[in-house]
Amino acid sequence: MALIKVKDIKSTSKIKACVVQSRSVADILVCEVTSRSVAEGTDYLWCYVDFESVSTSTICYVSSRSVADLLVCFVSSRSVAGWQNHNHPFI
Repeated sequence: MALIKVKDIKSTSKIKACVVQSRSVADILVCEVTSRSVAEGTDYLWCYVDFESVSTSTICYVSSRSVADLLVCFVSSRSVAGWQNHNHPFI
């Protein structure tokens, strides 16, 4: 999931993600990075890209947790980023 292309249409994206404020309900804690090389190979360090052709995943942000495939909480530190739900199907 590391190189992320955000899409506006749910049906054209691989993942429907809902941003949550509480770490305790999140499936994954994500830290945004600006370097593609840092993000590659991890699920929890995200680098946003402009083109789907270079992305490793496409995401559409949704407002409802009930329709989301993934609950994301953004964190500022790489050291706390990671999967919270270790049984999530995207792992």
